[in-house]
Order: sequence, then C-alpha cells, then structure tokens
Amino acid sequence: KLGDQDLQPNTTTFTAVINAYAKSSEKGSASKAEQLLAEMEQRSKKEIHLKPNTVTYNTVMNSLAKKKKERDAPERAKGILRNMMERYRSGEGDVKPNTISF
Repeated sequence: KLGDQDLQPNTTTFTAVINAYAKSSEKGSASKAEQLLAEMEQRSKKEIHLKPNTVTYNTVMNSLAKKKKERDAPERAKGILRNMMERYRSGEGDVKPNTISF
C-alpha cells in the first residue's frame, strides 16, 4: 500500500493549485486551471472530499479574467458560471454563486 491516507488531496489543496495557475503568467495556465476543475468534478463523484466549491469556481473564472490574450476566455468563464449556477439549482449548496462570481 502506497502513501498515507491522511495526506490525500482535497478541495482546499486543489483550489490552492488552481489559485497558483490563476496568478501565473505562464501561457496555458488558465487552461490548466480549467482542467483541474474538470478533474475535481469528475473525481468528486466517487471522492466527496474533492468536490469543488464556490471558491474553486470563482478562482477558475478569475484565472480566465486575467488572460486578456485569450479571446475565448470570457466565453469560457461564462460557461463555468453557467455550470456553477446549474449545479446550485440542482441542489449543490457548496457552489452557490456570490458577488465575486459575477
């Protein structure tokens, strides 16, 4: 058995990495943030401790907002916001959009 079960990644650790991408000027960093969000959404179906929350979604949208050279960034952010609102409406209270979301 590998690893320590007490040292598993969780929503906070994933969001911290997403935040690092949001602050990065590296090309493709916003896409990497989006990929991590998608991974969290997928994995959280079986691993509840990886469920993205409002902060996670806001951080990914913030990452996209900073990428002025990516012409499709606003549309991608809008899609994330729509996804967030749909999840909230379907009963996921941890992803309630707030003033930062808009």
